Amino acid sequence: MLPVVLGLGAATCIGFSNIVAGLTARRLTPLIVGFWSQATGMVWCALLLLALRPTLVSGQISAGMIAGLAGGTGTVLFYQSMTTGAISLVAPITACSVVFPVIYAIASGETPTLPVAAGLVAIIGGIVLASLRPTPVRGDPPDTRIATDGRAIALAIVAAAAFGAFFILIDFAPPVSGWGALWTAGGVRLSGFTVQVALALLGPRRLAWPGRYAPAVALAGTLDLTALLLISFGAMTDAYGIVTALVGLYPVIVALLGVVFLGERLTRVQATGATLAMAGVLLGSV
Repeated sequence: MLPVVLGLGAATCIGFSNIVAGLTARRLTPLIVGFWSQATGMVWCALLLLALRPTLVSGQISAGMIAGLAGGTGTVLFYQSMTTGAISLVAPITACSVVFPVIYAIASGETPTLPVAAGLVAIIGGIVLASLRPTPVRGDPPDTRIATDGRAIALAIVAAAAFGAFFILIDFAPPVSGWGALWTAGGVRLSGFTVQVALALLGPRRLAWPGRYAPAVALAGTLDLTALLLISFGAMTDAYGIVTALVGLYPVIVALLGVVFLGERLTRVQATGATLAMAGVLLGSV
């Protein structure tokens, strides 16, 4: 029961965080949203560590930081893809990240089951279908020109690979119990924030305070950290596969919110591709 609660809870947090971050990034920039949302997560992590003082196991922080580099890179690419194309289209593609641990297991010598093999085929087919025809994004200001969904799909695929690397690397963190997972999450958030700092220092755009959008950015960062903690707790259970499978449901939440609140409408081919990709994620995680 606990893995189910952890997986569904993480999926819900990721879904709402993606919508909030995506909407805010369209009004600001992906850099501003990414930097300050990661900073929010850092602050929450520090406060929780100071308040709870969990036991630190050797290797936790380093493992979290290595995984966080992949996760932080994926976050940058994902935020950029959400400002470029329809959120309800890129979210299912990014969710394919949960299949990369399966590919890693196969490369390590494990034999894939029939559902896993079918899931991989469905994911590839879904991405191909989703890429066939670009559609404009509704609801953006008339004086801006949002690029076609082709670029967004490319960014989402690379983001999925980065998030997949995160799922693989976070599993190498030493096992802990209870709130001890906070140290791993803190390492992840630290290196993820470092990626944002590097972009702020090296990028051409100036970093600014989000202003009246600060509560939305803080909410996105809080939800993202909550999902990270739930996944970290799930990695310490004996049913991590169930957790990752349920986390893969978050595109359903994102797609529904995108349709309801953004008025996004995909073509039939794109909708079929997104659905097929989501089905592949679930099959590949079995």
